[in-house]
Amino acid sequence: MTYWGVNAIFLGIAVVVLAVAVLLRRPGRLFWGSLAGATVLLVVLTAVFDNVMIASGIMTYTEHNISGVRIGLAPLEDFAYPVAGVLLLPALWLLLGRERAGAASFPGAEEGSGRAH
Repeated sequence: MTYWGVNAIFLGIAVVVLAVAVLLRRPGRLFWGSLAGATVLLVVLTAVFDNVMIASGIMTYTEHNISGVRIGLAPLEDFAYPVAGVLLLPALWLLLGRERAGAASFPGAEEGSGRAH
């Protein structure tokens, strides 16, 4: 099995859980902005640190298992797990968080509060 075959499983699960969470909880703009920011940050950090680890010889790849598309030295497949994580964790937060009267767009994100209750 290729790395994309394995990645498809994790990405598929993350997308399904996020879709269910969004349909049940209807998050607001703060949720989507936070999700977008976290995704960009995690992809940039993955690109930097994967390239460092590959350049130093800590990680290697068998060429027949990867697509050949790379960002620097890092194969595109390396970005699937961080993206799956950044989709899955906020989705679980939505699904497992308590519902409260007057709650903001997602649990623990009350405007002006500065802390979760």
